[in-house]
Amino acid sequence: MINSAIQILAIGFSFFYPIYSLIRSERMLSAASLLVLLWLVSALGVCDFLLPEFPDKVALLSSISLYCMALLCPVSILFSNVFCRDFIFTKLPKAQHLLLALSLMPLFLVGFFPVSSFFFSPDFATDKMLFLEPIAFFFYLQLVLFLAVSLFNLEATVANAPHGVRWKIKFAMVGIGVILATHVLYFSQGIIFRAIDIGFVSPRALGVVIGLLLMVYSKVSRGGDERIVISRHLAYRSFVVLFCALFLLAVGLIGEGVKIFGSEFNSYAFIMLVLVAGIALVVVALSESVRRKVKLTIQKHFYGEKYDYRIEWKKFTDRMTHARSKEELYDNILTVYCETFGIVGGCMYLQGRHSSDFAPVSFHEMDESKQLLPDNSTLIRAVRDKKNILDLRQEELELDEEVKLFLQKREARFIVPIHSAPSMVGFIILGAPINIVEQYDDEDLELMEAISSQAAAVLMNLRLGDELAEARDMEAFGKVAAFVLHDLKNQVYPLSLLAENAREYINEPEFQKDMLASLSNIVSRMNILISQLTNIPTKGSLRLEVVDLMEVAREAAELIPSAKIEFVGGPTKAWVDVEEIKKVALNLYLNAMESGDGGLIEVHVGNEPGPTLKVIDFGKGIDREILQGGLFVPFKTTKKKGMGIGLYQSKQIVDAHGGRIFATSPDGGGAVFSVQLPEVSDADGNKV
Repeated sequence: MINSAIQILAIGFSFFYPIYSLIRSERMLSAASLLVLLWLVSALGVCDFLLPEFPDKVALLSSISLYCMALLCPVSILFSNVFCRDFIFTKLPKAQHLLLALSLMPLFLVGFFPVSSFFFSPDFATDKMLFLEPIAFFFYLQLVLFLAVSLFNLEATVANAPHGVRWKIKFAMVGIGVILATHVLYFSQGIIFRAIDIGFVSPRALGVVIGLLLMVYSKVSRGGDERIVISRHLAYRSFVVLFCALFLLAVGLIGEGVKIFGSEFNSYAFIMLVLVAGIALVVVALSESVRRKVKLTIQKHFYGEKYDYRIEWKKFTDRMTHARSKEELYDNILTVYCETFGIVGGCMYLQGRHSSDFAPVSFHEMDESKQLLPDNSTLIRAVRDKKNILDLRQEELELDEEVKLFLQKREARFIVPIHSAPSMVGFIILGAPINIVEQYDDEDLELMEAISSQAAAVLMNLRLGDELAEARDMEAFGKVAAFVLHDLKNQVYPLSLLAENAREYINEPEFQKDMLASLSNIVSRMNILISQLTNIPTKGSLRLEVVDLMEVAREAAELIPSAKIEFVGGPTKAWVDVEEIKKVALNLYLNAMESGDGGLIEVHVGNEPGPTLKVIDFGKGIDREILQGGLFVPFKTTKKKGMGIGLYQSKQIVDAHGGRIFATSPDGGGAVFSVQLPEVSDADGNKV
């Protein structure tokens, strides 16, 4: 029941799918050839399905099957030259024209000889076997060979496809390959046993179903209307030819074994085949060398290229992005080289950022060493002069004995420079190949160089990141120093006034009293400054308390007794760090004094809403460009002796309080600096 269901599914699938493909396809010739091929497969399936059901119609059904099989030869050859190809009949190679002509021979045999010349079946109703006459042996041999040629042509199509196109068509190619290969296996029993067992129809039908499912998946998910130009050079590099040759040799040996040892040889051959296949699988699984040989054989002969560059690029980028540290990044680069090119191990040398020497940074499956290589060493000069990859088997370098010993001990084969224009930032030493007889050609060296270029970009980005981090550290240090210098300058100003007035009033008791109070105040503030050298104000570092903002503004003005300040407003409660807000007020007062040439300064304190401090001067005003973009930027100033840090520091303090500071400059001149602080609320959220 299951066998019948599989056969019916294969018949229906192979009949209806090519119709769907023809409707959806933009390339009518390719789709039409697929339709004819699969309809022949479907018709052959119908005949083989009906044979056991109508044994009295064996001659008729066998005759139809012969015609279907005979037509399968030219149709499969034509199909394999059309499917997914840029097809022009006149431009086909002469060998393909000859094959098309020869593929008609099975059709001539079927037309010339009656069906009784091909099959005889003494008791088909019982044993379901069709025994072959001598002419049928040559018929099936031709059938197997022409289907093998079709597989060869399909392989050439895949080998010539660009990587993006190959991704689209590979499942369709595998699917049609499964269908043809299944028929090759089915027809080969006629060569081995000189008989056709109808019982093998169900496995053939299952192969057809699997192949069609792959084709449907390819059509639905990836399309497939591609036009591939065939290179004759690649067309003659075929893994299928080797496989078919070995298959036919095995078929011949099994046939001879059946003749000599009888039908029991079948079981022995199967057991030996399973045993040999199991041993081969274990060898491949455990041997790096064998795996490398198998991979290269399949890649080179089936794909036409030694490497699938899309896969290699993805593998490299995955390794780079998954690195969590410098050491892991270095090791990942070496791992990519070793896995891609079949190398046992390697090491990487990089030039120091603050030294011209090259130092080892990573070893992968290679004896480690701490040996430094000076910039003028013979190895560095050789690598730098050559600029390209050095194959130590092909080139003899004049090296120091110590360097020679180092390379020989590690069985070094390649030296790959890492260039970042215009200099060499490092190099990679690759050890012995896993497959000692593997030949490395220009394709290998070009891929090594491509990976080296990308590795150089990654390493330079890493180095630039380190330099940027250092620059940021220096910038942070510079900001702290600038804050300190600015605060010191603010403390020095009242000291200079005291020193200047002391020459005239030093003997007056009242002045002495004021001077001691001022000195004590300045010393206190300098002690606070020293304790905050590394503490740029943040919200968490503030010592907040509810105070009168007007009182804080007046205390800040006392630090510059020469300033002409007029206070406007009344008591206003604010939740602030008194010392930090005094710094803000002092910065604004000094700016106003310098901008207004020592003239009158107005300080307004009030709620607008929220505690607000405004410092107004009546100078020339602020340039529009500076007002819009550069007023609170550090180290930018319009003053001749300014450092450009006061307003930036003030903004940091106000921001830490959750407030805002901004400036306006009326058209008539002058400037208004406003500090707005958050409203003060009690524990219940009510305004105080």
